[in-house]
Amino acid sequence: MGSGEKLRFVHLSDIHFSNRVATFGFDPDRELRRWVQRDIAERVQELGPATAILVSGDIAYAGKREEFEDAAAWLEEVCGAAGCCKEAVLMCPGNHDVDRAVIERNQLIQDGHEAIRRGPAFYDRDSALTRRLTQTEARSLFYSPIAEYNSFAARYQSSFFADQHTFVWEQDFTLNDGSILRIRGLNTALLSGLADVEGSLFLGTRAWTLPRHDGVEYLVMAHHPPKWLADQVESERAFEGSARIHVFGHEHNQRVQPGRDWIKLYAGSVNPHRAEPNWTPGYNILEVSVEDSVTRRLKVEVHAREWQGNPPQFRNVEDVGHRPVFAVDIALPPLPPTFCRKEASEPKEAGIPPAETTAITGTGAMDPQRRFRAIVYRFFRLSLSKKEEIVGHLRLAEETDSRLTDVERFKLALIRARERGQVDELADMVEQQEKK
Repeated sequence: MGSGEKLRFVHLSDIHFSNRVATFGFDPDRELRRWVQRDIAERVQELGPATAILVSGDIAYAGKREEFEDAAAWLEEVCGAAGCCKEAVLMCPGNHDVDRAVIERNQLIQDGHEAIRRGPAFYDRDSALTRRLTQTEARSLFYSPIAEYNSFAARYQSSFFADQHTFVWEQDFTLNDGSILRIRGLNTALLSGLADVEGSLFLGTRAWTLPRHDGVEYLVMAHHPPKWLADQVESERAFEGSARIHVFGHEHNQRVQPGRDWIKLYAGSVNPHRAEPNWTPGYNILEVSVEDSVTRRLKVEVHAREWQGNPPQFRNVEDVGHRPVFAVDIALPPLPPTFCRKEASEPKEAGIPPAETTAITGTGAMDPQRRFRAIVYRFFRLSLSKKEEIVGHLRLAEETDSRLTDVERFKLALIRARERGQVDELADMVEQQEKK
């Protein structure tokens, strides 16, 4: 990324893919999503291609596999409209990505949720969650309502489990001055159940602790804003103290809140329920860069796009003074002389080849991080038997994996391939299996 280049993210939320739609006539929600795609494509023509797509939850409506399959197909089209590769999607789950039928069928899940909620203080709730997530059977129960979300999100390295890799996920992007924007994805839906209310959900210390590193700035993304959390005070303090950009969904109330050291984005819904008062679909385009002159400053610009019905089109939500873009400058500390700046990527061109046609064999010139994401994306689109064949051939399984779900097993296998220097072999086998 050359001087002045920006990271550019398309921020979507609350898409609510449903498999309960009528099967006659024309689906107005499908047509609305086409409008979103067209508007993204037009904005990309004006601003430049997107770095990635951020989805802050409620991708599905009832957490069902068919809904996520529809979402996957649509997100591929969105990536094409945004000019980014198909694996360049990051997401977190919302309450609609939870399969509530799983909770209804299992009283132990309900009891586990309630045991954490009824703790009299934060420490008690945090300890209750930790005890359950370190116990194999309880941990499995807690994650079972988002099993279909995890199967879908694994291709984007956005699944959530209680392990050292994915209790939260993180993805780094290089800013134009060689420093890092680190995106932290959070799972606020872990305690989402049959009757969510403000204060009934929980993140816990191990989710919102943000280590400080020179030259690293955080963007945190979650479905529920902190007021929905029992640890609202603690999580909000952590976010405001250590993260520059906060991205939330859930409330279908599109707004931008700037602070001295941070900016908060509350998403509109791409597809709100049509019975909602003031039905107004929306999404955001977020641009981030560093201005390094007398002092370093993080420049954040938000294009908040809102639907207007007559004539039908998206338009910018205006800031004070009728400014079409919300813009903030946040003071950053200087980089220490010993800081090793990352080499910024070259400006991207629209029309990046899709992941399934991009060569992943050989090292080539592809950035290693992007190459691994492409391999993961394509691996998780293979059939179960083909995935098993790759893992077995490369000897990536371990005895302890037998107690894990398929998604967890495969995720750990891919991590081992990277740690053991087997990425080239993995890429070769993925391409071989795709041709069978």
